[in-house]
Amino acid sequence: MILENTYRPGYPLNQFVDFIWIGKASKLEMKASHHAALFTELIFNYGDNFNVTGQNIESLVNRNDHHIISGLKTAPFQTEISGVYGSVGLILKPFCYGMLIDKFGTHAMESISEILYESFYTNEQQDFSKVEQQLLQLFGQPHIDSDLIQFENYLSSTLLEKGALQDFNLSISISQKSFIQKFKKHYLLTPNEYIKLKKVNSAIELLQNNNSKKLVEIGLESGFYDQSHFIRLFKKFCGVTPKEFIKYPER
Repeated sequence: MILENTYRPGYPLNQFVDFIWIGKASKLEMKASHHAALFTELIFNYGDNFNVTGQNIESLVNRNDHHIISGLKTAPFQTEISGVYGSVGLILKPFCYGMLIDKFGTHAMESISEILYESFYTNEQQDFSKVEQQLLQLFGQPHIDSDLIQFENYLSSTLLEKGALQDFNLSISISQKSFIQKFKKHYLLTPNEYIKLKKVNSAIELLQNNNSKKLVEIGLESGFYDQSHFIRLFKKFCGVTPKEFIKYPER
């Protein structure tokens, strides 16, 4: 994928959007498989063919553009691009799927698409400040649920070991069933699946940045019970074993 530019928004938009990417090419042919990443993505395609296939994906083709929202996944997913390439993507916090899916296909989403195209493809200078203001209107002033915030903080401060979810459930006022229902509405995964996804992505980061550690050490450090558990779950989420991933990290 050809990236023309990337931009990290400031507060308060960065509560929802990690960064914005802009891509452009007169012609691009690409087929790629990706591991199950730890973010939600919203893509506005203004070129020819841009298809994303896999779990938890919604796609809407309009007369002038094509919108894709891609949520969290527990398996690899595929991207295929052909022809004229012109797209803008928003890398979002994991919970944003539940916030935006109701607005998918609405006038508000179409207005954002028009502003993104005007700001990044029509004007000579890319206007990120205008884009930030308009994106904030798309998100509005949503209330980020305190239980979800507490859960994210809990996962950031504890090892992702067996029983972590049960320990967390004891710290909140609602039942485990109610929390799972709430969580799945925003993340599309259950809390347990999300913990597994975080473990896999933690292992990916270690595999990409550490050449001296053994696979068993990386698995244990990422929260897996043993090496067989690490290999089995990693392959399910990424489509390859950790050893294969080291040989071919760009997937």
